[in-house]
Amino acid sequence: MSVTRRVWIGGALAVAAFPRTVLAQDAVPEHNRASLTEAPPRPPLGTGAERAARLLDAIVHDDPERADDFFLSRDAFRLIKAVPNPDPLWERLHTAYVNDIHALHRTTAADATFTQLRFTGRRGWVVVGEEANRLPYWAQRHSMLEHRAAGHAASIEVRTMITWNDEWFITHLSEFHH
Repeated sequence: MSVTRRVWIGGALAVAAFPRTVLAQDAVPEHNRASLTEAPPRPPLGTGAERAARLLDAIVHDDPERADDFFLSRDAFRLIKAVPNPDPLWERLHTAYVNDIHALHRTTAADATFTQLRFTGRRGWVVVGEEANRLPYWAQRHSMLEHRAAGHAASIEVRTMITWNDEWFITHLSEFHH
C-alpha cells in the first residue's frame, strides 16, 4: 500500500507515491519531525568527533569501511528525501563518499593524526521542501577535519553534514556533481 504526497523537487511541485512504511512517523526522531514549526536547538558535535577521527583513520588506511557509520544511513535518507525512489541517489552519494576517501588517501600523510572536526559558520536549518526533502534537519557546510602530519597542521574539508536524531552525518565529503 502506498500514500500519495505532493512534494517539492528542484523547485517544482510533484506528486509522488511513497510506501506507507517509509512515512511511519514512529521512525522519525523528534528533532526531524515534519510537523516542527521552528528549528530545535542546533545539536553539538557529540559523537561526531569520534566518527571524524575514524574518518581520518579510514583516509590514512585507504579503508572506507572504517568510517561508514559517519555517512548518513540509507534508512534515514529514505525517510528524509521526498523522491519516489531515494535508493539510487543514496547509492551515488555513498559511492562518491567511498571514492573521496580513496582519493584523499593519495594526498594525506601516512602519519596524520586527528586533532578536531571544526564547524564553520556555514550552517542552517533546512525546512521541509528544501533540498528535495520531506523532513527538516540542520545542515553544516564546509567543516574542517583538522589533523597534524609531519609536525604541521593540515585540514580536509567536509562539504556537507546533516543531523538525524541529534547526531551529525556526512552526506557529501567533497563537492558532489549530479
